[in-house]
Amino acid sequence: MPTLVDRLRPLVLPAAFGGGLRLLWQAVVVAFGYPKVILPAPTDICAALVADFAVIWQQTVPTVRDTLAGFALAALFGVGLASLLSFSRLLRDAIYPLIVVVQLVPKIAWTPLFIVWVGIGWQSRLTIAAFIGFFPIFIAMMAGLDSTDRSLVRLCRGLTASPWRTFWLVRLPASMPYLFAGLKIAITLAVIGVIVAAFISSSEGLGFLILKSAALLRTDLILAAITVLCVIG
Repeated sequence: MPTLVDRLRPLVLPAAFGGGLRLLWQAVVVAFGYPKVILPAPTDICAALVADFAVIWQQTVPTVRDTLAGFALAALFGVGLASLLSFSRLLRDAIYPLIVVVQLVPKIAWTPLFIVWVGIGWQSRLTIAAFIGFFPIFIAMMAGLDSTDRSLVRLCRGLTASPWRTFWLVRLPASMPYLFAGLKIAITLAVIGVIVAAFISSSEGLGFLILKSAALLRTDLILAAITVLCVIG
């Protein structure tokens, strides 16, 4: 049986290490007198979080909204297409290699093209987030469906189970560990997609706030927005 210390260890150690880093950061800034525009102290970042909370919150809402919507679309299309290809060897051989080739292209390179296609604003952020998050979900789902124990599939066939019933009762449950691994990666990529789209062309969101703060030399507000992004992630 794990003791209380063992249970608290994964929480206490990172918290203690992070707290130590913040104290060291504060001490270095105070000791060497770094200007706030170059390296704000943790206390300056906290002050910016409090003073500009209304602005940060206003820009956080569209970022979270577009991230979750893009992630949901990526999950829907990723799981749906992977499931469809698992039923047809012909479709798999025709489509899967093309998806792998598209995945080799850096996803950020598609961002200007999506902006041209769907315009600026939430449409581009949503599209880019869904596009970037699609690939890890699709690849993970395909790997999970392919990893199903063949003996279980043959048993279902021997019991005259339909392909759909075999998929629902055997192949889909077997793919869940792979799927959730892909979802974990995709949600982080969806945040990246929304921020990158906001950098290129947007008038709202935390990416826009970071870009605007950089123009105003508000390094403390930039790091405050990045802190909020860490919480969101």
